[in-house]
Amino acid sequence: MTAVLEIERSPVRAPVAVTVRESRWRHHRRSLYVLTPLLVLAGFVNGWNLHGWPGRINDDEGTYVNQAWAMLDHGALSHYTYWYDHPFLGWAIIAGYAGVTDGFDRAPSAVMVGREVMLISALVSCALLFLLARRLRLNRAWSGVAVFVFAISPLAVFFHRMVFLDNLATMFTIAAFAAAASPRRSVGASLWTAIWFASAALCKETIVILLPALVWLLVQHTSRRTRVWNLGVFFVSFGVLVASYPVFALLKNELLPGEGHVSLTWALWWQVFARRGSGSLLDPSSGTYSLAKSWVDLDPWLLLPGVALIAVGLVVRRFRPVALALLIQVVMMCRGGYVPFAYVIALLPFAALLIAGAGDVAWSRLSRFRLPSALAAGALAALLVLPGWVTTLRDQAKVDGSADSRAATQWIIDNVARDAVVVTDDYIWMDLKLAGFTKPVWLWKVDTDPAVMADILPAGVASIDYIVIAKLAGTTLAELPTIKQGMVESTEVVRFGEVVVRKVHA
Repeated sequence: MTAVLEIERSPVRAPVAVTVRESRWRHHRRSLYVLTPLLVLAGFVNGWNLHGWPGRINDDEGTYVNQAWAMLDHGALSHYTYWYDHPFLGWAIIAGYAGVTDGFDRAPSAVMVGREVMLISALVSCALLFLLARRLRLNRAWSGVAVFVFAISPLAVFFHRMVFLDNLATMFTIAAFAAAASPRRSVGASLWTAIWFASAALCKETIVILLPALVWLLVQHTSRRTRVWNLGVFFVSFGVLVASYPVFALLKNELLPGEGHVSLTWALWWQVFARRGSGSLLDPSSGTYSLAKSWVDLDPWLLLPGVALIAVGLVVRRFRPVALALLIQVVMMCRGGYVPFAYVIALLPFAALLIAGAGDVAWSRLSRFRLPSALAAGALAALLVLPGWVTTLRDQAKVDGSADSRAATQWIIDNVARDAVVVTDDYIWMDLKLAGFTKPVWLWKVDTDPAVMADILPAGVASIDYIVIAKLAGTTLAELPTIKQGMVESTEVVRFGEVVVRKVHA
């Protein structure tokens, strides 16, 4: 009798179909594993001691926050006369955030509301920079390096925290570059590129100098067959959106100069031609050179390598628009015009991309020596860069640079009548308004704003009760004769560090 051996076989199963959505999720999930810890680290480093450091060193912070408050409080574009110094989308965003979060009633001081917006902007910029790096075909590790350098450099942290329109404009610019580099090469990508770059220009108009680099990137990422159509959509959409600003001025009869009103054309003329220049970067005795040196003193490991790698970026096709964007900004510093304090902000993402891009190129070219070279490069970078960064960031986390200004503000609130005329800076001005003061005056409006002189200071110095400011340079006082006279005809009541409260006796 023959035995029959039966072998049990496992049933053959058809492969499970993977949907497009699941495939995309698996692809993006690996990127999220890299990006998420970087965003957490960036949030911690940029958010720690946000109120205390940097100190209150630039009145622009107070100005933009005060303009946002004016939008919410009485529907105006500025707490004083809006004279078209910048488009107003930037502080409209701050106003929107403050309105949604009840910021001006919640935050410990008004400027903190703006700094919270800057923190959010920095985190969004980090995520967008990672997206742009990936679309420029950097691998995930080097894309993470770009974000790490951009987020953690002491130079970047210093400026990311401060309430500057440049931070919002840079965020929208990175978004525009990421949209232009879209792998879809679609008309929709061109439209979004226009929307984001127009938003950047409506935050800070000077960002339009990067238009050639953006268009070059868009050309690289459009097919020859539809390129004319894509570029047409971009330029028409961008032009229409940006034109909304002069149209707004036209509707208010403030496009052209005239008797008794401000004008957009005069403001543009002043910005481009009449404003006193800072000198050329090539002149060691110029203000521009000193400003650039202060940036490098904060951190030499982001800006200098980025600028040095411009030549490398111009050689590698995919990085040419990025290198051009950085080159344009450096060249503009050499022309001898005015360079603002926060000019460096728009340089930072492109410098970070070139550093990471150079690493990505070197990694791919040195395939046989990847592990040894990576270990050597990583050890060298850690030895040169990280100790200085950690020390600087640790020291900055302990500094309360705004303590003196806050103490002076509180003294005024506790000891001065609410109807007193207090001349002060824009930081303290807003906190006094929120405390119920009816006649605080921003020091830069004294002698320069006819409405302020007529309504609040009709008797000049005799109309002022208190002056609350830090020491002003002699050249500044020469431009503000009423304040100069008030400093002479007053006595010091109390001092908080460099901030002095003076009682005027005129």
